[in-house]
Amino acid sequence: MSDMGTTLERHLDAMHAAVLAGDLATLTPLGAEVEALVEQIGGIADDALIQRLRQKAGRNAACLLAALNGLRAARRRIGEVKAVRAGMATYDGQGRRISVAADGAHLTRRV
Repeated sequence: MSDMGTTLERHLDAMHAAVLAGDLATLTPLGAEVEALVEQIGGIADDALIQRLRQKAGRNAACLLAALNGLRAARRRIGEVKAVRAGMATYDGQGRRISVAADGAHLTRRV
């Protein structure tokens, strides 16, 4: 069992390195292998190994969540940039929404 536990520990370390490197292609197969190992492991008697596995799994979960939040922020920012390229919306003196085309001309800024 400790061989499986040690293998699982190495896979968790490899997943952590892949997340830090942004190597998303490596995460899919590693995730599948970690799942398979977790399903195969019964009871591990080594309390120190169990503690390390929990700590590393928690660390990986935090890193994956941070990476997901970063990807969401990047997607949102790309959408904002695309919206600015398409033009912008503003309101006229009567409160009606109007669109201003982004034709490359300079907009006048009033202070």
